[in-house]
Amino acid sequence: MRPLRWTEHAVADLEGIAEFVGRTSAVYAEGVILRIEQRLQLVREHPGLGKPAAEADDPTVRELVVAPHRVFYRELDGAIEVLTIVHGRQMLPDDL
Repeated sequence: MRPLRWTEHAVADLEGIAEFVGRTSAVYAEGVILRIEQRLQLVREHPGLGKPAAEADDPTVRELVVAPHRVFYRELDGAIEVLTIVHGRQMLPDDL
C-alpha cells in the first residue's frame, strides 16, 4: 500500500470543507471528511481508481469524485500525493 502525502493546499481544502459544512451540521461534516478519507485509502491500493484529470496541465494528475467534491491526486515517488479538493461547482486552481 502506498503512503498518502497531503500538500498544504489539500490540507487547507479539507479543513475549509469541514469548517463550511460544520456550520450547518458537525455530524454531516464528519461524514463528508470520512468519505473522502475512505476513498483515498482505496486509492492507496489502486492508484488508477480515479480518471485522468482532463483540466489539469499535468497528465499524471487524476481525479476522484467523492460527491459533491473532486479530489485531485497523482502517484509520485511511490506515494499518493493529494493535490487539492474542490467542490464540483468550483474552478480548479491555476497551478494544477
